[in-house]
Amino acid sequence: MKRYVLFLLFTIFFQAPKGEGKEVYIFVVSPMVSPNITIATYQEFVRYLSAKLGKRVILKQRHTYIEVNRMLANGEADFGHVCTGAYLAGHKDFGLTLLAIPVMYGRPYYQAYIIVNSEAPYRRLEDLQGKSFVFTDPLSLTGRLYLLYRLKRLGTTPEKFFERTFFSYSHDKSIELVAEGVVEGASVDSLVYENLLERKIHFISKTKVIEKSPLFGIPPLVSSPQSDKDFRIKVLKILLKMDKDLEGKKILKKMRIDHFVPPRPELYSYANYILECSL
Repeated sequence: MKRYVLFLLFTIFFQAPKGEGKEVYIFVVSPMVSPNITIATYQEFVRYLSAKLGKRVILKQRHTYIEVNRMLANGEADFGHVCTGAYLAGHKDFGLTLLAIPVMYGRPYYQAYIIVNSEAPYRRLEDLQGKSFVFTDPLSLTGRLYLLYRLKRLGTTPEKFFERTFFSYSHDKSIELVAEGVVEGASVDSLVYENLLERKIHFISKTKVIEKSPLFGIPPLVSSPQSDKDFRIKVLKILLKMDKDLEGKKILKKMRIDHFVPPRPELYSYANYILECSL
């Protein structure tokens, strides 16, 4: 009993402050592209953060944005990279926090692209009435929510407008399904689409863009509301200096990121408006 009391007193008075004793951090990613591409893209990034933090950082991926947000909400993940729709939903539901914003292709913005097969006669969204359509994820701004907003403006819903719809759970998979003629239309992330164009992936030439949305705030890096403030500050400092570090710059180039900028909530005002209108 005496030993137990001494142990209890020790744990109460000498345990490390919150966050300081943590040796492993979890970085979680959303399926913005297929799993194999995501792991290849983020693995070096995570190793770089581990080295700079002096702590182990583990990369985890979940199949849906809802699963990713659940991990961030309950503290199973400390930080991550999510789509804009998932960030806005998480911010509203459980206080998901902006950590840093990537700048890609010279700007912190992206768009939704509505695409069809390159051989198809369709020239605008209205031409897809009665056709098949693939969404990316229920929480995806570019892969679903923008399309819901557009249809609402037309006075209709996906159930009434399309013959059938389903989810692919990855933007590149949606693009490939359109290219192969499995489905007639899709709404996808412009960053993923442009990346496939840049890399000259074979199926991208079989598609064409018939509509581009207005600009939205780019998918951000976020932190769990349960993460330690000092940890968030350390990670932000590392990210802001990453483009000035030789190794960091090489990794950013592979990720198609120019550099990171501090949190700017105002970038997400219009996307939040789309989210509210689409519900």
